Amino acid sequence: MNEHAPALEVTPDLTVPADLAPALSAGSDAARNGDRPAPDETIAPPAEPSRRRTPARHRKREAQARQARQAAEAEARANAISPTEAAPLTETVADASPADLSEAAVVEAEPLPTPAETAILARVDVVSDSDRAIDLCAFDGVLVASDLALPAGISAERLPDTLDALDERLRAAGTGHLVIVVPGDPLATGPGRALLSALGPDQVRLHAGVSDLQTALGRIGFAVEDVTTLRVERLGREGVSARLRRGRLYAIDPTPLDPQSVGQLLEDAGLHQARVWVVSPTPEAPVSAMMAFELTDAPNDFPPGSQVVAYTIGADGSCRDWPGIPATEIPGALPEAARLLALAWLQPGSEECGWCIEGPQPALALDWARERPEAAVYCIGCDEATLATALVRHGAGEHAEAVSGGSFHSLEPLADPNVVFIRAGEEFTQQVRTAWTRLRPGGRMVVVAEGEAARLELMQFAHRTPPGLWQDLSVAAGDAEARPIRLSAPTSVRLMGWTKPPRG
Repeated sequence: MNEHAPALEVTPDLTVPADLAPALSAGSDAARNGDRPAPDETIAPPAEPSRRRTPARHRKREAQARQARQAAEAEARANAISPTEAAPLTETVADASPADLSEAAVVEAEPLPTPAETAILARVDVVSDSDRAIDLCAFDGVLVASDLALPAGISAERLPDTLDALDERLRAAGTGHLVIVVPGDPLATGPGRALLSALGPDQVRLHAGVSDLQTALGRIGFAVEDVTTLRVERLGREGVSARLRRGRLYAIDPTPLDPQSVGQLLEDAGLHQARVWVVSPTPEAPVSAMMAFELTDAPNDFPPGSQVVAYTIGADGSCRDWPGIPATEIPGALPEAARLLALAWLQPGSEECGWCIEGPQPALALDWARERPEAAVYCIGCDEATLATALVRHGAGEHAEAVSGGSFHSLEPLADPNVVFIRAGEEFTQQVRTAWTRLRPGGRMVVVAEGEAARLELMQFAHRTPPGLWQDLSVAAGDAEARPIRLSAPTSVRLMGWTKPPRG
């Protein structure tokens, strides 16, 4: 009996060690020679490969290779401007691990400035040129407004013309302490308030001074708290006119206009009998007192910087303090009673955005803009020329904007409203649905319907969205001179009001 290789016992999940390969080979040779192994001896079968090639693994490898090629091609395209550097970078992308790629990206990117490098650390005092209590020599730098003379014996420089340039100058100062000298009151002129808003009170200090307005008012015995200040330069002619009311004391800065133009504004507002004083802050300049219509025709030239102080009275009642422009002044307008009720339900605020859809001739929009001149009111369906003429004639606010056409498609680019007024007309169904959908949470909407068809469409919308308020109103005009008394046919309107639920 021939010798055979020692028998091997194979267990599952184990591969044959490499040092046993000769024994397996010997057993194979014995089998070829006709020798059979002993019954109690077994020969281990050949070990299977540790990893077999399966279709799933093959697809995974192909996907990995494809991703590597795509990453390399994308990196090469990104560096196409510099072909000499594109090839090494492509090889790096194909062979490098994700961690290596992250490191390379960090090294190659330009470092961004840190917040500490862009922050303004300097302290700033803003003072008036007439403030003698401030020692300018105690500061690290002095910036003087361009319309002031540089102080003698002090190292000073001109104040930059823009806030961006001023920011750069303040960054260059590091942690220094600078002073800015401006003409008049730092609260009214110069960059003091903008700097205070941006940097806060820990870095910016405003030294309130006596302004030209305070000096001028003091010459006729008034304080700043006694008057309502209006600046033509900031509000414009229309803005000043929209804010004029009867029985008020105004201090109007006419710059860049002249005092005579302010007299014309008062006349246009129906305040031709207002008592006005033209006062200059210069003590040597005389004080002129007259009526508003006299100021308009005044031939004399007033000193620069003169203020117009006006106490508005109007014996003819042409200055209307209450809302409700007479319907006779606006063709086809809703009755005053209907407009006043709609405004009472809407309660529009100065900071709110509103839509007013009432056709080519605005009426409620004018009442709205007169009472809230700062509010943004879109007059939908009105052309710009008609609205501009109406605003000037009735002294309404300067923020009313015409949206011609009136189609519900014209509502798409507008800002979402807080307040909506709709006078039922063409495309009413689409308009009211769009307005209700776009109305902000907590917003108010009032709709007025006059004819039978409009009332039917309004009721259809009300069935789907029940209103919180509704009122039928009839208004008839009378003839004061007719004998016997005669009333015209009443105008009947239906008003409905909604309030959109607040969010959440």
